[in-house]
Amino acid sequence: MQITIFGGSGFIGQKLSEELIDRGHNVLCISRNGKPSNLTTDWARKVHWVRSDILTDTHWHSAVQKADWVIDAIGILREQPTKNVTYDRFILEPVRLILTYLNTQATPAKFLFLSANSAPFPLRNYMNTKLQAEQLIKEQASEPVIIYPSLVVDKERFSSVISAAAINFLKKIPGIKKLTKRYDPISREQLAVEIANVLEGKPSVYTHRRI
Repeated sequence: MQITIFGGSGFIGQKLSEELIDRGHNVLCISRNGKPSNLTTDWARKVHWVRSDILTDTHWHSAVQKADWVIDAIGILREQPTKNVTYDRFILEPVRLILTYLNTQATPAKFLFLSANSAPFPLRNYMNTKLQAEQLIKEQASEPVIIYPSLVVDKERFSSVISAAAINFLKKIPGIKKLTKRYDPISREQLAVEIANVLEGKPSVYTHRRI
């Protein structure tokens, strides 16, 4: 398949691109800076990298036209309002732009959005924006797929390893396990496998919110 990934140079996008390349798919990644300079692996050389900022240009249009699947893996965990880095701008606005353009196509690509299963109270605005994006997708996309990962863990992001260890510890305490279930950690590798399976028509528990 021809798969276009927005945010393909990011934390999840890179691992997903690697998994899809390993499975023999054609992968095109769109990011503001194109191919990261530190990516020198074989899989990265097989990816077609496109430098485009979805918020300011339309260079990405041709990549969407040719795709079987379009994946939105753009996102931020923390806002920086003084730098104009907000949830609305980096979560909600890309969804609006992608869906608006897809809906101009006679046969639009299938759309997959990377949302979140849940988020702790300090990230309530992040979660609310994800929910707004989900609602917009359900209103404007035809048979979209939404993935609901919990805490995504990888040694490259040490804070995620610490958070996962804390959650796994709390799960051992009677009465606490149920409260932490919605935050069950998933490795970055396993999330990439789950998404790739979905693209290939296989079932995944991550296509539904788990409370």
